[in-house]
Amino acid sequence: MTTPARTRSGPIALAGAAALGALASIAPSTASAADYDMDCKLLLCLPGGFPSGCSDAFDHMMDRLRDGKSPIGFCAMSNGAEYDAYEIDYAMKSPTSPQGWECPEGKHLYHRTSSDENGWRQTVNTFCYDTAYSHTGWTSDEGYSTVTTYTNKTPPQRADVWVNLTLEPDTPQAYSQGWQKFDTGRGVPVTVRYTD
Repeated sequence: MTTPARTRSGPIALAGAAALGALASIAPSTASAADYDMDCKLLLCLPGGFPSGCSDAFDHMMDRLRDGKSPIGFCAMSNGAEYDAYEIDYAMKSPTSPQGWECPEGKHLYHRTSSDENGWRQTVNTFCYDTAYSHTGWTSDEGYSTVTTYTNKTPPQRADVWVNLTLEPDTPQAYSQGWQKFDTGRGVPVTVRYTD
């Protein structure tokens, strides 16, 4: 399981701090973030891309997703009521979709899906590359054909779950990191090859 590295600019970080401050003000004041129940901790950790000290919250979210549940469950405020001043959208991405894979910045994704003759087993050919060069030429076996060469191929990272959390929506303190992409570590139900 991996989490993406996230950076925030000054104005966004200030908006995020205000939204997290609003969330922290309704959580039990005597507890640190590590002491909140896991669903409350998820609300604190997810907007920052799971920084240091949030690995247990990340594992909790992955367990919920693997069990077919939404990323966040019940977060109790100090009075026992549910904290619900957030909106969360999430989507599961199949390995047969290009959206289910991520390449490092500056690289391109190659993604092609094929099925066996019965249509039961799918194979995904996918990799990241820098540049593609096409060459057309004559061969005695195939006549004129085009061959594409890809430079600096590397395996892509799975991004099978996309999550977008907005804290304090419709308020001046509203904050969202935008769509974040994660690998749940679930088994891939297709054959994956990192070469063409």
